[in-house]
Amino acid sequence: MTPHGQMLLEVRDLVVSYPARGSAGKPLAAVRSVSLNIENGSIFGLVGESGSGKSSLAHAIIQLTPYRSGQVLFRGQDLASLKKPQLGAARRQMQFVFQDSLAALSPRRSIEQTLLEPLNHFRVGAPASRAKKAAAALETVELDADMLHRYPQELSGGQRQRVALARALVTEPELIIADEPLSSLDAPVQARIVDLMLKLRAELGIAFLFVSHDLSTVRRLADKVGVMYLGKIVESGKTESLFQQPAHPYTKSLLAAVPVADPAHPAPSVLTGEPPSPLTPPAGCVFHMRCPEKMERCPSIEPIEVAVGKQYGAPENERELKTAGHRVRCHLWDDTK
Repeated sequence: MTPHGQMLLEVRDLVVSYPARGSAGKPLAAVRSVSLNIENGSIFGLVGESGSGKSSLAHAIIQLTPYRSGQVLFRGQDLASLKKPQLGAARRQMQFVFQDSLAALSPRRSIEQTLLEPLNHFRVGAPASRAKKAAAALETVELDADMLHRYPQELSGGQRQRVALARALVTEPELIIADEPLSSLDAPVQARIVDLMLKLRAELGIAFLFVSHDLSTVRRLADKVGVMYLGKIVESGKTESLFQQPAHPYTKSLLAAVPVADPAHPAPSVLTGEPPSPLTPPAGCVFHMRCPEKMERCPSIEPIEVAVGKQYGAPENERELKTAGHRVRCHLWDDTK
């Protein structure tokens, strides 16, 4: 394992696009020059509305979806430049948990067969020891060994998602990418899965890229957060800095839409309008068509990424502590307005 605090994953200016229908069609730009870093043992939360490009980014990082340009570096190695044996070794250390556990788990395989499949594929340990590793992975996600001989359709949604997590864990990875893993579960089951992920991070040192539209869960789980809109990360930073002092109007709108169990708290405010099509992204700021704080320059000039800090007016040392690493793409924060 990489020592705690060292860089594990670096994504640099990643671009993902899909061919449009018809030979003359314009490609759909799903991810547009996105960069992010994940340190060993940390949890990065990626949030945004449906269609913002979160899943495309996650799939490209794990090499399930090709990317047009940019780099994905795992422990300093550019995955696109690795030969097949080295790429296989990297993939063993980067595992994926899908949104729909029922679709992700074969109904024809028992839970034991499901857990043995990655062990056999990556040739982890001696063949005689793999059954014990499968049972141990199931125990790690707090499921009894008697489930090994059951099938996915015999389990509850929460149990299936734990099995999916066990399948990711069985190769002893350094990074797990979880794409909306809680969206099909009810609130109490979600809470228990979040507790389990935090436990795995604490006990095993596993890092997570956690993709979700649920800001409350991300706030509880993540160390850092990236807010994605129409293929771009428009704001990123340490979780409490971003949630307590959101800088981008889109982030503010997402937070305003989160219900709070307090009668004195203002009612949730729903963001109006629909995101533009990624086939025809707007010029200038990607959010300007829905932005309540739009300025004259926003429709024509794309904002650059800048650090957040001075505008809060806090004492210098307190401001630096709260906003270290907090960055935003918005003309409200540049120095030329």
